[in-house]
Amino acid sequence: MGEDSPYRVLARKYRPTNFSDLIGQEALVRTVTNAIHTGRLAHAFLLTGVRGVGKTSTARILARALNCTGSPGQKDAGDADGEDSGPTAEPCGRCEHCVAIAEDRHVDVLEIDAASHTGVDDMRELIDGVRYRPTSARYRVYIIDEVHMLSKQAFNALLKTLEEPPPHAKFIFATTEVRKLPVTVLSRCQRFDLRRVDMETLTAHFQMVAEKEQVEIELAAIRLIARAADGSVRDGLSLLDQAIAHGAGAAG
Repeated sequence: MGEDSPYRVLARKYRPTNFSDLIGQEALVRTVTNAIHTGRLAHAFLLTGVRGVGKTSTARILARALNCTGSPGQKDAGDADGEDSGPTAEPCGRCEHCVAIAEDRHVDVLEIDAASHTGVDDMRELIDGVRYRPTSARYRVYIIDEVHMLSKQAFNALLKTLEEPPPHAKFIFATTEVRKLPVTVLSRCQRFDLRRVDMETLTAHFQMVAEKEQVEIELAAIRLIARAADGSVRDGLSLLDQAIAHGAGAAG
């Protein structure tokens, strides 16, 4: 990193970019991979779990998997030279769709924070755009974070689209409060529960991060951070950031 480059916090720098990077979520990875390989992908996905376990990261990886055109055998959705082989469980990270999604600038992947867009008017505006085909991608993907924050009227407006979705639209919902979602919405989603990450897995991950950052930190300190993280990768990386700053980040 150059001297003029802005510092990127560890939670962003080490955010997973493909399914194999997801920490401690082997069951989810296996299920999603099998669903992609067998072509049994739902039109709506629900990702649940406590904060910091990777719900939003998983949603973005899934959006890339749905639209990647750079993996072996993949074809662009609008390529006339060959048949589109569909989504891949191993997004390449290099094609125009993967890069644009990673940089939060893909016109066909919309990420909405339900906490600040709770009303029925916000949902109607979203739904109005669902009927249009994607501009360049295979699917138009709607990622709605903290979906439990939507109002009852907003859920009712969304429900009709979930009942009869257009083939080019995919919805990915993320929530920490799955019990607050209407049963009518739950029943129309393919649900994935992200687990708290166990302490040993977190310890190993934080050790790897410290090594890559060339920082000297005792194993006992890393274990303390992993315990305090309480199953959250993001919280643990934030604590590790603080610990490095507090110790002046002695280089290895």
